[in-house]
Amino acid sequence: MELRHYGWVALCAALGLAGCGNEAQAQDDPSLEDAVAYAGRWAPDPALCGRDDEEDRAMTIGPSRFEGTEVSCEMEVTEEGSNVWEAQLDCPGDDIANDERIRMSLEEGDEDGEVMTLTYLDREDHEVTLMRCPGPGE
Repeated sequence: MELRHYGWVALCAALGLAGCGNEAQAQDDPSLEDAVAYAGRWAPDPALCGRDDEEDRAMTIGPSRFEGTEVSCEMEVTEEGSNVWEAQLDCPGDDIANDERIRMSLEEGDEDGEVMTLTYLDREDHEVTLMRCPGPGE
């Protein structure tokens, strides 16, 4: 399955797990029409992809959102190449706004599935390797 199609499936699964709406809402949400391969739930270790709120420390990346355990950002993305995207994050905080640029690069991993290298461009190109969280029933 192509990475773009897998991203769509993962996004739908993540929305289903998060209880973010029903089918009618999903059909009316224009952001879902633009789902891309990077969309889904990601963590540095699969053990952080817990199924309940207490254990789940995965980040959720959507077509225009970046959600972590302590951050929620709007995201404007440009495609840089095959399975490589650069994004401008707008992460409003309690007192100040935090803007940051990231690069997301996808590749097929070994038995672990898809792997994303997340590069924080404004933090001296600090890299974090993330694995896609398994979907329901996996």
